Amino acid sequence: MENSTIRTKLMKESNGRWQVSEGAIQRFRESLPNILSLVNEKFRLETPYAENQAISHSLDFLMDAHGHFGEMLLAIYQFQLWHSLVDEVMWYAQSVRSRGLDERYLSQMLKTWMIALHSYVKPPEVNELTQPLAWLSSHVQDLFQSEKQVEELSHKASELMNLLFANERDKAEELVNSFFEENKSEELLINQLLLPVLWEIGKLWCDNRISVADEHLAVANLRMIYQSFFRSRLPDERKEQKITVCCVPGEEHEAGAELLSLYLQSKGWHMIFIGHSTPEGEILRMVEQNTPFALILSVTLISHLPALVSLAQKLRERFSTLKILAGGNAVRQDRVVIQKLVDGVPDSFEDCNRMLNDMVNIHA
Repeated sequence: MENSTIRTKLMKESNGRWQVSEGAIQRFRESLPNILSLVNEKFRLETPYAENQAISHSLDFLMDAHGHFGEMLLAIYQFQLWHSLVDEVMWYAQSVRSRGLDERYLSQMLKTWMIALHSYVKPPEVNELTQPLAWLSSHVQDLFQSEKQVEELSHKASELMNLLFANERDKAEELVNSFFEENKSEELLINQLLLPVLWEIGKLWCDNRISVADEHLAVANLRMIYQSFFRSRLPDERKEQKITVCCVPGEEHEAGAELLSLYLQSKGWHMIFIGHSTPEGEILRMVEQNTPFALILSVTLISHLPALVSLAQKLRERFSTLKILAGGNAVRQDRVVIQKLVDGVPDSFEDCNRMLNDMVNIHA
């Protein structure tokens, strides 16, 4: 069966299949540190006897991956994101497969999580929490052999990415400027060149096809290029309203948020870019100190959706006139819920600029 057919079948089976109560979610949230510790301890003890010795070579990576898996599960439970469960586990399987692990590891990992859950959560809540894992366990072969389909890079985007990895920053910058001169559109530059390259670099690292150093080099080169591009196009006049852009607490992926901030700055907004993984209390302090008209929150991983909800609720309580927007890949996974907490969920950078202008006009 083709990848797309398997994925469609699994997503249809999983969507709306389970219901996890607030009580079960709370027990999972409270017990997660202990559950994760038990999962990792079992892997440390059993690794010397594992059939697949690639586990012992990837143990540090797996300890970290288990932590991300637990955070992802919490978001899936809390927001009932069953339509995202299959894709998230496929990404996980793809990542571990690229490190020499096979489906025996994924099967063992899921069973270990179920054992750990039974150790810290009592019935009936534990039954609600383990049912999705048991279903995943029954489909390990399909999940492990399938890959989430992604769009291939265009020729120009591939050329740009190769130049970034080769540290040919001057040539890469020429390519970016040439693309803009041909199309005369910042939006096309962002959507057809810059963002696809950022996503592809991240995917290559996730698939273990490049090292951390390779990833850092390419992203650093790209950031220097788009910083120079947008800062050379600042308008003479700046709008009165201040706009703050930041990632939610725990979110490390800041390049997209930085790119948005630079784009909005080129449209005349007075921008304040906080960056990645800022603690919740510090974000609240910065909002109080700078009194922005709007705050734009960026979330890439669905595991950070609970942080978005917590922060949005506190912002609403403390800053009644603040406009809150949210964007990023994770927000698109649960748009309906997030729209209830914020004033806008833009579809693109251009849409974000339009929303801000509309809000200012209404406010005036």
